[in-house]
Amino acid sequence: MTRSQQSSEWKRQLMEVVDDDFDVKDQVLQKLHERKKQREAISVKKRIGLIVAATLVLGGTTAFAAMKVYELKNDQGEAVVKVTETHTKFEGGGSRQDIMNQIRETLQPGSNVAVYIAGPDNPDKDVSFMQIPLLQTNHSALQNEVGSFVGIPTELVGGYQFAEGYIDHQVNYSQPELFEEMIKEAEQNKKDVVVREFPVDPKIQRLNITYKGTKGDVLLLLTNFENMKWISNDAGPDEKVEKVTVQHKEALYYVQKLKENEAKYVQFYRDDKKQLFEVRTLAPDITKEELLKIAEKL
Repeated sequence: MTRSQQSSEWKRQLMEVVDDDFDVKDQVLQKLHERKKQREAISVKKRIGLIVAATLVLGGTTAFAAMKVYELKNDQGEAVVKVTETHTKFEGGGSRQDIMNQIRETLQPGSNVAVYIAGPDNPDKDVSFMQIPLLQTNHSALQNEVGSFVGIPTELVGGYQFAEGYIDHQVNYSQPELFEEMIKEAEQNKKDVVVREFPVDPKIQRLNITYKGTKGDVLLLLTNFENMKWISNDAGPDEKVEKVTVQHKEALYYVQKLKENEAKYVQFYRDDKKQLFEVRTLAPDITKEELLKIAEKL
């Protein structure tokens, strides 16, 4: 089985935007919107640590006024994706985020750790979780790992060929005994940071696959909603969100501004599999219409 421990520049930039955060004190999914407010603060000097499934993004944020909320719903009329337009651009940063970045850079692919950072910036004594996945460059090997979760295409519409992929596994975010031990260790030994390895569930939470073509790369993400209610995103004043149709169902298309370019997304939900499908790209030459054609045939 061939494993790759290096990520492409394309994935480095994209994952800078889509890093996930998990606050164990509150509902995980309802806190996801906080990390979008922090994305400008994330260090650009990241290597394999950028390919993370879960990380806590911290620091101050500006207040924002909501303009409109776009929702992607399942067949029962329940929102599974919420994208909120806002009036303001997001700012953030802080030493705690720097600490998280430094920890990521020390971890090897396949690591799964819980992190407790003591101090006034963490009054609720929350614990963060971080996964550093193993990249798989062999299609058959990745399909064997995925099993019946989904059939992984070797090629997408438009000639985009499978390049690599990785799995984010489900994590138990309610481990009070572990949290108490970490906090106690920090207090008794006067430690600012405590890091502990933890086991992950073999069940898939999200599958991330990169495809390469002549115009650039396309990322396909599939999120398991069996144990999820909804996820949320924020769209700034210079970003675009609109309703589209994929496979005769309502879908979302939106464009997010990055420091040097923009990321384009198509999201649609499959009730039969309880999976959220996302087709993304940073390539300027790949159009909205091409992304929709790819999504239509998945």
